[in-house]
This record gives sequence, structure tokens and C-alpha cells, in this order.
Amino acid sequence: MKSWSALIAPAQRRFRAARIEKIRAEFPDLVGATVIDIGGSIPFWRTAAPILRPHSVKIYNIDHGRMVMGEELADTRIEMFVYDGVTIPEADGSADLVICNSVIEHVPPAARAGLAREIERVGKAYVVQTPSPAFPLELHFGLPFLHWLPRKMGRALSKVSPFHLLSGADGPTYFDETRLLPRKELRQLLPQAKIVTERLAGIPKSYLAIGRTA
Repeated sequence: MKSWSALIAPAQRRFRAARIEKIRAEFPDLVGATVIDIGGSIPFWRTAAPILRPHSVKIYNIDHGRMVMGEELADTRIEMFVYDGVTIPEADGSADLVICNSVIEHVPPAARAGLAREIERVGKAYVVQTPSPAFPLELHFGLPFLHWLPRKMGRALSKVSPFHLLSGADGPTYFDETRLLPRKELRQLLPQAKIVTERLAGIPKSYLAIGRTA
């Protein structure tokens, strides 16, 4: 039986590449840029690095395993750091671009505004992406409508999700830390950003907040 990560990897790579091309189109002047990735991973940069062609990348994550994802780090442009998840240990405006991809939905709602302010503080430009709750398939778990159910029911059903059964991780715990945010909340967190909607079959699949602070 395939693992959950192996099962979803082909679709992840396809959607990831399309998203990164969109980022490059938004910031064509950032080839050779200094990039900070909040919550990023080596698999993401295996796809992103040849497209964005950064000068350097610093990945900040609260967990080393989530950065490595079982892969070796071979690109000397990329450094990895574990941090507290609150304060990015970088100077104001020190990054040409800050990327935060599929992370903010795992941040407690009360802490999201703080993360948004840190991203704006550190980056001259930024892209914050998050899955849309309007999409019927809950992409973290591989179950349709899971996120539309009452939280107690959704948590119980996460135990029979492909994520829980195939990843070796605990579905209910992951469900507790995953709360999708609507476009309106993303707009409130980053009011100066342009909100771009990614669609699949005409349905909002995810949102990108794209902005410049300098």
C-alpha cells in the first residue's frame, strides 16, 4: 500500500509548480532574490528553486522533520532553521520575498495576525497561500466535506481519512490544529495584499495574498 505522501505527490507537484509559476509571474524582478520561507520544506524547494532561481533561501519551521520531509538537503543555497513560530529572527525588510505556503491554516486563529505582521515586517514582498474552505475536498485529509461538518464530527471522521490511515500520523490531532480560513479572513489579515483565487473545475481551491511592502 502506498503511503499518503507518495499517493498525493504527483498532484502536489503539479499544483505546486503551477503556483510557483504564478509567483514568478507576479515578481519577475526577483530572480536572484533572498527568500525566507515560513513553514517551508525541502520538497517544496525541489520544485520552486529551478523556477524562482533565488540567490538564497532560509526556511523557518517549528519542527525540523517538517522541513526535511525525509529528503536530503543538496542545494547549498538553502538553509534551514527551527524557530519559535512567533518571531522571525530576521531584520526588518531583510528578505526580497517571504513565502508562506499552506501554513497559516495551522496557526491558531488568535496568533494569525501576529504572523501576518511578521511577514510584512521581514519581507519587501510576500506571498501567503492557504486552501479555500469553499473547495469540497479537504485536501489535508483526502476526505470530501470533512471541513464542512461540525468540528466534533469532523474530528471523529478524520480517523478514517486517507491521511490518518496511510501517513502514520494522528488524524484527530492534525484536525485539531487545522482550521481553514475564508477569503474574508485572509483579506483582513493582509489588507494591503491582492487576493488571487486558484480554481479547480471552477471552484475556489486556494487563495494567495500577494503584496509588496517596499
